Amino acid sequence: MLNKIKIIGKKILPKEQDEKKNDGAASVFQEAEKEIDKPHFKSERENNREPWLYFSLLVPTPSGSLTILRCITQGEMAEKIDKVQEEEVIEVHGYLRNEKDSRQIMVRVVDFNKLDLNFAEINVKESNQVRLIGKIITDLHSSEEKQNSEIFSFKLASPREGVKSPLFFCRINEKELIPEFSEKLKKGDVILLEGYLQTQKILEERESEKKITRISSVICYGFTFLDNDSASIFNPLGNLVRVVKEVSKIDFSKPKG
Repeated sequence: MLNKIKIIGKKILPKEQDEKKNDGAASVFQEAEKEIDKPHFKSERENNREPWLYFSLLVPTPSGSLTILRCITQGEMAEKIDKVQEEEVIEVHGYLRNEKDSRQIMVRVVDFNKLDLNFAEINVKESNQVRLIGKIITDLHSSEEKQNSEIFSFKLASPREGVKSPLFFCRINEKELIPEFSEKLKKGDVILLEGYLQTQKILEERESEKKITRISSVICYGFTFLDNDSASIFNPLGNLVRVVKEVSKIDFSKPKG
């Protein structure tokens, strides 16, 4: 099934925390030294495979926030990306895969190119785009976050060759899209999902020890209902309707709840 992502951002290293932690839009950098790993190669000698390169990109989202996305690649592509300088902006194409023993979604890079622009010049509407075709495998769950904002969450199964765990946690933040989604879709429906990838850092304190957990989700801002997986249901394919809502910008001037 369709599983693809395009992101535009720059490679980052821990030292950027000091430069960014006073920026309201970049609060993601708080305690970033513990969260961001330096680009590194991981060997896979046992299967005679080329080593993997793990690296992080700082990527703007359509909401105006910044997110740190973990990326992975290997071979000639890895060697080229490893030579990219910190402040250089790159466009990455690939697909999503879940990190083993973690709730973080990584970007498996299959292609990239350098862009001749500064980080501040990145178009946030095009900097983080995800497209998935998959089946909703859970009931739609509604909950409230801080500031009394309602969100919808569900899991989407999107099988792809090379992806061992194809279940992705998805969320809907846009209040205008929630009624459309809940009225038109249900568990078992197959959809084309449009959204962006976001990774959040959760800081937990246990017995005077702090532990950082990174949790990723695909933030949905649009969908197209394709069909239902039930063999007894045959929906007409000529009536496909695409539902997309504008992503609301985050007001960083407001105090956090």
